[in-house]
Amino acid sequence: MRAPRWSLRRARNLVGTKFLLVAGLVGFVVVAWLVELVAGLHHPVDLGPLLAALVAGIPAVFWLGFFYLMDRHEPEPKQLVIGVCVLGALVAAPLADFVQYQAVPPISLAVYGVSWHSLDRILYAVFVAGLAQEMCKYAVVRYTVYMSREFDEPMDGIVYMMACGTGFAVWVNYHRLSGQGHQVILSTGAAQAVVTTLAHASFAGALGYVMGRAKFSRRPAIVRGILLMLGLLGAAALNGQFAVVENWVIGQGMAQHPWRGVGYAAACASAVFAVIWLVSQRLLRDSPFRKELA
Repeated sequence: MRAPRWSLRRARNLVGTKFLLVAGLVGFVVVAWLVELVAGLHHPVDLGPLLAALVAGIPAVFWLGFFYLMDRHEPEPKQLVIGVCVLGALVAAPLADFVQYQAVPPISLAVYGVSWHSLDRILYAVFVAGLAQEMCKYAVVRYTVYMSREFDEPMDGIVYMMACGTGFAVWVNYHRLSGQGHQVILSTGAAQAVVTTLAHASFAGALGYVMGRAKFSRRPAIVRGILLMLGLLGAAALNGQFAVVENWVIGQGMAQHPWRGVGYAAACASAVFAVIWLVSQRLLRDSPFRKELA
């Protein structure tokens, strides 16, 4: 049966909007590079708190819009998606920092002279840093919107967890840009903000997929609990290897080639997001709301 014209028009509009959002992200990095080129900024610049917040926040706005449009059959209320994003920045991220640096003695992931694949570094990256970050993202969604009537299909797990991960990345990017007195190479900082936002959102999205499937599964509670634990550990493993390898790649260039780290981070984040995109298409095909819009 041929789909109604309004449905086809809506689909074209969604594709066009997504394209514009991605173009906006690319344009954001290009503008930062052009500013460097025109102003002759071949050295780190002092962003200051407001500009650092702006550079951290702009990619989040574009990515959040993109993730929101992924649920094309029954889009979630914008206020809930934005609210979860804000909680990711103001609750999940500070809480994860507390667990990492206060409750557990910190171990640097970038100590010079220590092997990047040393056991203590990997264990810390996965079971302390990665697990704390992903668990805090999970807690924000689990104890807020998860219990709402709006969380009514498996796809919602991906959307809300990615929104939380987006907010989480704003906090991470701001503190990265604020490090060392806000001194940062503008184009590299912009690119890192774009990629880090995608990475944290994608790691959270992987857990969100398991979270959504588990909620609407008919399996026993203990089986669903095990699935959630495996999903949490999987997200922590993705998070931990991302941090370890990214620091190693940058270290290979003696911190003079940060674009190597950006390149690896982009490849890793894109790969995880591609998998999430594929599984989300399956969830959308099985969505109970699909027929209403067909």
